[in-house]
Amino acid sequence: MGFDSASDNYLKSSDHRTGSDLEYFTDIFGSMRFERSLDVASAAGHFANAFNADIKITTDLSLNMLKKGREAFGLDAPVLAQAQYLPFLSDTFDLVGCRIAMHHFRCPCMFFGEVARILKKGGYFILIDSIVDDGDEHLNAIELMRDPTHIKSHTVEDIKGMAEAEGLTTYEAAIFPKRHDFREWVTRLNPSEEVCSQVENMFQNLPEDYAERYRLEIKEGRLISYTDKKALFIFKK
Repeated sequence: MGFDSASDNYLKSSDHRTGSDLEYFTDIFGSMRFERSLDVASAAGHFANAFNADIKITTDLSLNMLKKGREAFGLDAPVLAQAQYLPFLSDTFDLVGCRIAMHHFRCPCMFFGEVARILKKGGYFILIDSIVDDGDEHLNAIELMRDPTHIKSHTVEDIKGMAEAEGLTTYEAAIFPKRHDFREWVTRLNPSEEVCSQVENMFQNLPEDYAERYRLEIKEGRLISYTDKKALFIFKK
């Protein structure tokens, strides 16, 4: 599995270690103490590490990612599980998080249903993920070329709709631009150089308005960086 062999890359990843979304989350929730938290699709554990909770549980489909999070941050209980089949009792957690992962989920509606089930009444669900504008499929196509496990980045309204269909109230939503170092981003899952070149060509052949939208930084004919949008949603049960 590609993520198993890339756990070190994810631990070092600037996209996961830092970001305005993490700072925003900490500003809001840093002073709040939770009893039991869960980070779904936790990767190397950066988001779970930011939780102010007595118990911090993580789930992921990659055993090496879970091990990496436990080694790096001392997280309490790593659990191998799919996001749409969470092996926990109903009304268990007062904080559930999922950061930069839902675009991999085949059944995001089922995932929202599971989150609503395991959250306590009054509990918070913090979702952070890449978003696209309505009608924009360029970025989804590029992501799929880089990473075959990519399914879909959604629009803000689609995400709110999935949450509210499960009885989760949208408490707040914020959007942040996220600049990605292209070389770090494109090599994170250890692809071939051929794949890296194909992804770069897709960026460089975008229509002019999309090249401007993604703030492509090109030097001497090579792509240095691009910028997409991340959204942080606070939902409450």
